Amino acid sequence: MNIPEKTKQKTLLLSITVLLVSWVVGYIFLDYQFKNSVDEQLENITESTEKLFEIKVREEDKTIKFRLARIVSADGLSKAIAEADYEKIHSIITPYFNRLKSLNEDVKILTFRSPDGVTLYRAHKPEFRGDTLNNKRKLILDTNTMQRSFSGFEVGKLEMTYRTTQAIFYKNIYVGNVELGVSPELFIKDLNTIFNIDIGIAIDKSLLDIMLNNDKISINDTYTLIKGSEKLRKFFTSPKELSDFRVDMNMPLQNHLSKTLGILVVGFDISKIVEQNRAFMYKLLFIGIFVALLLVIVLHEGFNMMLKHFTKQVYTDHLTGLSNRQALNDALYSGESNVLILSNIKEFSLLNELYGVDVGNEVLLQVAHEFEKFGVEHGFNSYRVSSDEYVLLKEDSNFEAEVYSDFLDELHNNISTLPIYIGKIEETLRVEIYSGLAFDHEHSLEEAQMALRKAKEKSLPYLAYSQSVDTKKNSERILGMKRVIRHALEHKNVIPFFQPITDKNGNIIKYEALVRIVDFENGEKSIIFPDDFLPVAIKSGLYIEVAQEMLSQALSFFSDRDEKISVNFLPNDFFNYALMDKLVTLISKFKTSGKIVIEITEQEGIEDFDRLVRVVERLRKQGVLIAIDDFGSGYANYAHILRIKPDYLKIDGSLIKNILNDNDSKILVKSIIRFAKDLETKTIAEYVENEEIFELLKEYGVDEFQGYYFGRPTDLINS
Repeated sequence: MNIPEKTKQKTLLLSITVLLVSWVVGYIFLDYQFKNSVDEQLENITESTEKLFEIKVREEDKTIKFRLARIVSADGLSKAIAEADYEKIHSIITPYFNRLKSLNEDVKILTFRSPDGVTLYRAHKPEFRGDTLNNKRKLILDTNTMQRSFSGFEVGKLEMTYRTTQAIFYKNIYVGNVELGVSPELFIKDLNTIFNIDIGIAIDKSLLDIMLNNDKISINDTYTLIKGSEKLRKFFTSPKELSDFRVDMNMPLQNHLSKTLGILVVGFDISKIVEQNRAFMYKLLFIGIFVALLLVIVLHEGFNMMLKHFTKQVYTDHLTGLSNRQALNDALYSGESNVLILSNIKEFSLLNELYGVDVGNEVLLQVAHEFEKFGVEHGFNSYRVSSDEYVLLKEDSNFEAEVYSDFLDELHNNISTLPIYIGKIEETLRVEIYSGLAFDHEHSLEEAQMALRKAKEKSLPYLAYSQSVDTKKNSERILGMKRVIRHALEHKNVIPFFQPITDKNGNIIKYEALVRIVDFENGEKSIIFPDDFLPVAIKSGLYIEVAQEMLSQALSFFSDRDEKISVNFLPNDFFNYALMDKLVTLISKFKTSGKIVIEITEQEGIEDFDRLVRVVERLRKQGVLIAIDDFGSGYANYAHILRIKPDYLKIDGSLIKNILNDNDSKILVKSIIRFAKDLETKTIAEYVENEEIFELLKEYGVDEFQGYYFGRPTDLINS
């Protein structure tokens, strides 16, 4: 039966309609997917740009401070600053500054000032000299007030610069400061190369009156563009002409007080990406139209091709071709048990700095190929998750550390023996890696990072995650304790507790001052002991303040009392000028000499024992008595004891506690007492907790006694 002509026409019209509808729907769908793909790429590039900018600022800040420190330590400079000797400063600084400029063309400013703000010397403009800082910038004022280094972005007359200051001391007296300013180009010029982006700088409009530069473009109600490419400027003046240009303005530029003075403006030209994606889309649609009979198949295959295209863009690292961080996250959250090896290249930032980004990228590429090759051989998937960090991931529900130890040995050997030939510099480089190993769940990457950091700290090639390397909880505890210490210093809650020391008749003849922190949490008073806060205070730079507060209260309280007062010092405390000055000042308030006993904790690894002896001798001339604390605790350098000739040896409490039942402790205590008597040195026994120990020690010939039998440490000042 023949189909009527009208039916054919209707069928043809329906087919054409279906094709047109399919084409329109397909076009809309594809266009939407491509736009999402572009947005995801932009977001990834933006995040990477911001992270790299932050890293660059931190790394360059360290370099600037290091170079400033070398300049400040130049022979004769601090004296020349103190004497305001322009010619001397000029002769010392000129070669440093010339070398600095030759190493880094972005160095703009190097200025030396006196404490009252007078410019002593400008290395960048030595012809100008002797003026006073008209605009009292907070950076300089804070340096003068706190006498320490500060860094941050500053807005000047011509441009925004990143400035770092360094306090200068001569004979422990603050005599001025030096300021180094660099162009922001130092932080952003490499970013253009990595991501092919346009970068500019915008400042807060409230700062415009400071600048003489008239080439400014207002970009919103808050910021004005002062530096940027022609494309960025055109975007803000004629945005309609750049429809395929995107701008991100989320990176703040802050001064040393964390106040935002401006923002980093990042522009992205997406025209090529859009053009490539649209060309790909049109090809698919063209095929779909001309292959109407295979419409479903073609659309299905086209969708698979697009999905593969999107997946590659979203889940692939564009430099190395390995899977990226997003792909790793999906794999970790799949619910499977995995073994994860995280590795990074030793001192890669230094290699990048020495040879440049292009060479660094070539190193990353060749190392990535070696990781991929190793992964294929041993059943691992390979990923690049950041600049120089690689991950090997393998499904494994039966983890055996010994097996993966062999894998890691082989991996490290392969990388360390990999010859990386760089044609650009005609040189073969070799690199090494650190690795962290973790097992089982979605937090494996975080745990491997902890293991990696601990491996670096211990100078080990690799380390597996365990509770002992979990730094998160320990970091939270340290931060909490730092806050407690700072609060205690601010509110005078660092106080001495005093424990009595008696003679053979039980009469109190002196007290030992023991540092405590009184804390009030939720309205309840608690006492924090030294073992809990002193290690944190030492590592965080708060120890000297704690020690000064402790000394001041303890010695002031005993300046008019009859008993002696004993205070504890670490050997390196004697090398701290601020602490020693405080001690000498407090000693002068005592009317009679011989009332202060300084206890030195005997320990291994004293940095400069000869210097320690000289300080002890000077203190002795002021009437201070010397005791060696914890003698017999495991390390005792008898040569050191003989040179110091202490007035007291304090026998370690671990020997006293066990003396009734431990024959070895008795032997050691007796030998210490004999040694002390030969030196004509008195002995003090700690941890005397009952009468039986007291009587036995008197029989052995101990001179003085300390412990709970005679009294616990108490707050005599506030009681």
